[in-house]
Amino acid sequence: MAYFKWRGVDLTGAIRSGKMFARSEKDLDVSLLEREVALLSCCSVRPRLVSRSIGFDAKVHFFRQLAVLLDAGVMLPEALHILASLITNEKLRDIVCCVVADVQEGVPFSEALKNYPKLFDTLTIRMVQIGQEAGRLSYALQQLGDYLETTQTFKKKLKSAATVPLLTFAFFILIAVAIFVLVIPRFSDIFTSMKKDLPQITKVIIRVSELLRSTALIFIALGFVGFFFAIRWFVKTERGSTTFDKIILKLPWAGHLVKNSSVVYFLQSVSMLLGSGVRLIKAMEVSKTTVKNSVLLQQISVLQNDVAAGTPLSVAMGRVPNSFFAQDIISLAKVGEESGQLGPMLKKGAAIYQGKVNRALKFFSTIFQPLLMIILGLLITLLIFAIYLPVFSLSNVV
Repeated sequence: MAYFKWRGVDLTGAIRSGKMFARSEKDLDVSLLEREVALLSCCSVRPRLVSRSIGFDAKVHFFRQLAVLLDAGVMLPEALHILASLITNEKLRDIVCCVVADVQEGVPFSEALKNYPKLFDTLTIRMVQIGQEAGRLSYALQQLGDYLETTQTFKKKLKSAATVPLLTFAFFILIAVAIFVLVIPRFSDIFTSMKKDLPQITKVIIRVSELLRSTALIFIALGFVGFFFAIRWFVKTERGSTTFDKIILKLPWAGHLVKNSSVVYFLQSVSMLLGSGVRLIKAMEVSKTTVKNSVLLQQISVLQNDVAAGTPLSVAMGRVPNSFFAQDIISLAKVGEESGQLGPMLKKGAAIYQGKVNRALKFFSTIFQPLLMIILGLLITLLIFAIYLPVFSLSNVV
């Protein structure tokens, strides 16, 4: 399959152009005629794969459509070719067409996906590989679509819960800076003309205002920028990443959120892989890739080693330090082991942790915004007091 750059003419006589994958120039001509475009010229070019980004929903939709086509009896190369002609996202279409070319040359579907690690992660590739080996690729793709959709919904809740407080905080900073830069200087000129000793709080407010309007602010800002990039570089190192992850976990609210979110991703992926026939050890090995915190990843590695040594999962969960798995999750795992329904029980455990995260996010979004507004109100009250105290003092003298 080649990638063609073409020119053609439609029924109105207008010149059309574009790029498209096709098996040959003849197939390209047929495809364009179906769109009521007559081919004038074409040439083979290399796909650039640098167009607009691929949304998560587009990837989920791709797996779901592919599962439907395979269930209908369509062969994998033909199903991929059909999807490539229907995908509107240019980058995803180009990638799918490249995958089609690899599959037609005999490359396994999962191996073809490995060429695009930014789009298809280890869990996705492993799930596709499992479906191929078991002869249940359509089922595996459907399971993968459900998992990705659940994960994306969870991530959207996390982002939406953080958006409102961040916007409120940005508004708070904007108002505070506007007061110090625009309002305080006018009163400062009035106080200077009084030639009177000012209260200490008023002096502090005026000094802060002068600092924000001075050239020293530029050097302070550059210092903060340099410090930010230094921290960013340090975090990218192995030692820095571990240190940062430890600090995050020790934070009162954020630590619990990161830990519980990691447990949700881990349990959901293990449950999905177990449901597809993967052995527990291998499922845990693949599912570790969903955990980004290095400290939590070490704890899960210890859990995996205990299970590999023959320890039941429920017992190994209880040995993980820092109460990584709550007692109710351990009980569900034990019930799943005894009943042979470990996958569904772990899925229920993931739902329990997801509920904890949702409640924490709701509490955060409910408390944080009013708290910022209260702080802003106190700041404004302090500024009013600092500004009018000298005025009241002057009126008393008069």
